Amino acid sequence: MAEELVPLLEPPLIEVFLDLWNMLPDNMHSLSPPNNPLAMCLPDQKSVWDAVSVYIQEHLLLHQGVRIPALGSFDVVPKWVKVGNETIIFLKPVFYMARNLIVSHNLMDNKEYLPGHKELEPLKFGEVAAAASVSWKKVEGCIQGTMSLISRCVGKGENIALVLMDVGVLLIEGTKVQMKFYYEFLEVLSGKENLQKVPQLMDVVVSRLEPVASLTFSGRVIIFPKFEMESVPKPPPRRGHLKAHDGDKQKKEGALPALRQGKKEIHQSLDHEDHEMEENMSVL
Repeated sequence: MAEELVPLLEPPLIEVFLDLWNMLPDNMHSLSPPNNPLAMCLPDQKSVWDAVSVYIQEHLLLHQGVRIPALGSFDVVPKWVKVGNETIIFLKPVFYMARNLIVSHNLMDNKEYLPGHKELEPLKFGEVAAAASVSWKKVEGCIQGTMSLISRCVGKGENIALVLMDVGVLLIEGTKVQMKFYYEFLEVLSGKENLQKVPQLMDVVVSRLEPVASLTFSGRVIIFPKFEMESVPKPPPRRGHLKAHDGDKQKKEGALPALRQGKKEIHQSLDHEDHEMEENMSVL
């Protein structure tokens, strides 16, 4: 039986806050919003993003798209696929990354997440504010602050994951983007029978029980909106696979020494890029 991956939430939450604080330029270390993204988010960032997640889920289940400022757009598109002699028509949720994030960090590896031409209704701050029991100004500031921190983490080479309650997980690793959806959500949207038959749907499924860090190659990720650092031990390569691989290489070019994979660390400094961030955030 395969050993279960247990996520390690290290360093402690207060240290993650300090890491994020150190990622801010000196002129953003004021505790008062709107200068400081952390101050714009705390202490309501979890309740605000949970309300945003409910808003996204409700609209997608009504087959309506929605645009989240500085993050991107969620929509539902009809698809069809031939399985054997049967033609299956199903609904698939899609995500398109905001143009400012793509341009700022060259997130071009996954073409399906590039912005489309369809105009979608923007998120209504008032409805989210009512659901989260905060002001609409708090909702706006929290979304902007969270996205500012996400952009800064991505800019410093950190893996990030935005967990959207009951919807799924947005993962950015290097220049790669993935949007995975929870099985239960896809089951309601696309139909349980279709979910079991259509490979395109199973490819975007993520389990609630699976540690988010296990979705990354490095086994390490900063999780938003909780501001947690999660890591899991990466399993070593299988010995049989290594032997076969080494045998092939020896036949072709002789044995080569194994490369050691460097360990990724959280950076403690950031270039003064606040002016560039303000310009990018104003694109939407």
